Amino acid sequence: MGQGTSAYDQSELAEFQDLTYFTKREVLHVHKRFAELAPEKVKQHGRNPTLTKEEILLLPELAANPFKERILEVFSDAGDGNMNFEQFLDMMSQLSSKAPLETKIDFAFKIYDFNEDGQICENDLQKVILFLVQPAVTGATLTSDERNQVIKNVINEMDMDDDGSISYLDFKHGMSKLNGFEESFKVTL
Repeated sequence: MGQGTSAYDQSELAEFQDLTYFTKREVLHVHKRFAELAPEKVKQHGRNPTLTKEEILLLPELAANPFKERILEVFSDAGDGNMNFEQFLDMMSQLSSKAPLETKIDFAFKIYDFNEDGQICENDLQKVILFLVQPAVTGATLTSDERNQVIKNVINEMDMDDDGSISYLDFKHGMSKLNGFEESFKVTL
């Protein structure tokens, strides 16, 4: 991590370390991975260009995640999946094994709340199911009745105030009891 070879100086690295779950060395590793996604763009525009969603989707660690595009949309400031390094670093930090459970729950709730109304409703759950099943990828299919039954079961299980949707508190309560939840929201670079 010599002075002449780092993309960031020590004070910038210290700030990134304070704002993320990463060490300075890990921040530099994340930047290296970011730069590898579009090396010419980084060379032309410096250390913090905005990469397109398509460029970020080249990251192999995201490839198998059925929510990969939605994840990028949630973490990009514009909501379009395009990100600069700071947004990418924030995403990778929250997906890291060092991020606490509550951070992962916050992130998961935002991903599942497709209409961004602060509730996970039946329409949001329809989309979640379609992302998870992906017949073209998995070969699995659910009939409309089966999907509706899954949605009804999820809402019945998680909706603590019986308002027909899942609030953040309902979601937090349900996810904190779910074994393996943290592992499903983790990416290792």
